[in-house]
Amino acid sequence: MGQQKQDGVVGNEECQLCRITYSIYSNFPPMPSAMALNAETGEWFPFDRLKSYSTGYEMAEALGYAWACDCRGRAFKRFNEQFEIRDSTGKRQAGVRYRIRVGSKVLAKGVTDAQGRTQRLSTDNAKQVSIEVAGS
Repeated sequence: MGQQKQDGVVGNEECQLCRITYSIYSNFPPMPSAMALNAETGEWFPFDRLKSYSTGYEMAEALGYAWACDCRGRAFKRFNEQFEIRDSTGKRQAGVRYRIRVGSKVLAKGVTDAQGRTQRLSTDNAKQVSIEVAGS
């Protein structure tokens, strides 16, 4: 298998994760009915979409592990969390408005997805957060 050239990375050092990811997925044959899983969000997407990306970082981002990338001046986001909102019986709560705070600063806000999950937060250091939900 020959080394593939990634677009947009001339003169920039690539980490091993991005190089390997690109070398694997850029050489796959077309698979129109195959699906791939984003490990962070748990969402499925068409596998052939990976071949449309021009860098290993974009591919890793689509697959949900770009947080581990350590190249091109990207800050390493060691802390990477996603939360689930559940009611008192443990049932996941979809469509709930939330805010995630550190002290008085809002880090994220939105509405939980169909599985009751918030958006994923990535930070370079540990933080104690509080989660506020609408109506509480």
